[in-house]
Formats: sequence, C-alpha cells, structure tokens
Amino acid sequence: MKKFKAYIIDDEPLAILSLKKRLENHHDIEIIGESTRMNKAMEEVTALCPDILFLDIQLAEGSGFDFLNNIRFSGRVIFVTAYDKYAFRAFEVNALDYLLKPVSQERMDYTIEKIKSSNFNYHKNATGAIGYKYSDRIFFTERDQIKFIPLESIIKISAARDYSFIETNDGKKNIIMRSMYEWESRLPTDHFIRIHRSSIININYIEKIVRNSTSTARIYLANTKEPVSLSRTYYKNLKETYL
Repeated sequence: MKKFKAYIIDDEPLAILSLKKRLENHHDIEIIGESTRMNKAMEEVTALCPDILFLDIQLAEGSGFDFLNNIRFSGRVIFVTAYDKYAFRAFEVNALDYLLKPVSQERMDYTIEKIKSSNFNYHKNATGAIGYKYSDRIFFTERDQIKFIPLESIIKISAARDYSFIETNDGKKNIIMRSMYEWESRLPTDHFIRIHRSSIININYIEKIVRNSTSTARIYLANTKEPVSLSRTYYKNLKETYL
C-alpha cells in the first residue's frame, strides 16, 4: 500500500489536533510534521519533501498563498480554512481540495480518496507560475456564477487585450481576464502550443495543416468552422514537431 507523506500548517494548535484526529483511520496517510509558524514550516517542508500539505490560508505571519509563493513544493495542496471567500484563490493555485472548518469526517474521507486517485505532477514551471496538468479544470466567473472548464476540452485560446477567449469542444466561447503570456507559462506544453501572437491551440484537436508558399500555414481544428493562421514567428516551433 502506497503511503502519502503529509505535513500540516495551521497557526491554531487545536486545528492541527482536529485534522490529525480526522486522519487517524487513514493508514495510507503518514503525518511527518506539523507547524504553527510559517518560517519553521518552510524549513521542514523543504527538508522533508511531503507529498501533501494541509495548509491553513490565514496564518499569523501571512497567508497560505504567501507560503506557496516563497517555497519550492512539488506535492499537492489541500487548503483548510474557516473562510470560504478564499476558494477562488485556492482553485487558482491548483489546489487539490478546499476544506472548510470544522472539517467533518465524511468530508475528510472524500478528500483522501481524491489524494489516492490523483497523480502528483504538480509543479512550478521555470517562470515560477504554477503549471496546469492536462487533467485540471480552470475556473472563471460569469456574472454571479463560478464555472469550471476541463483543460482537455479547450480547443483554442485567443487574445482580446487583457482578456482571452476560450473555445471548447462543446461549441461554447468564454471570456476570461488572463493574458496570453500567463496562459503560455502555465499550460502543459505537450498539449498546447502558441501559433500566433494572439492564438494558442490544443494540438489534440488538429485535423490538418495546410502549408502556404511562405513560412506560414493554416491549421484546421476539430469542432471549429474557420482555420487559424500559423504566423511565421511560430512556424519553426510547430514545423519541428509536426510538419
């Protein structure tokens, strides 16, 4: 049986005890450390390399987001907090789950099942941004609703100033406030490629590529009506891999 090493960070000792009690019956979770102080936690997480962080969002010395921004961590994050207003940020940093205090045993059991079924390819890329996995979902707000889009359903992303349009395989187009640079720095490069200053495509939806006489091409994507242009600047990258 695979064991997952876990580390708990919370500025309330009683909250740590409560989490440990909820984890008692899960013998595949090994708690290798705990801390109420951010500096100590940074040192120990770096040294111990846990698979999982149970991380409170509001800490005495800062926030859980500050902690993640100042440490190299290649495991998965489960936020634990009394404040559900932070859920947006939790999903944005690719957290595996988000638990509201007080955490019930049933809710913890569900989270442990997610841990066991999750792969651990969570990483920060070279730019420091937290990279998405192809199996991730991204969230966005539309009016007063939160919506989620599976990354694997995205066919194309197009720039619109500070916003971007996302076209998905169900024929929908959504708008998100995110730059092309941020998309490019976070999307998995084995599935997405930038083909133009204002376009990123999912290579899994490429149906055909028609080369022009110059170093450009038109790319036809599944479930889309019009081809997208491959600019000369990005032609070489695609050519080395697909042409």
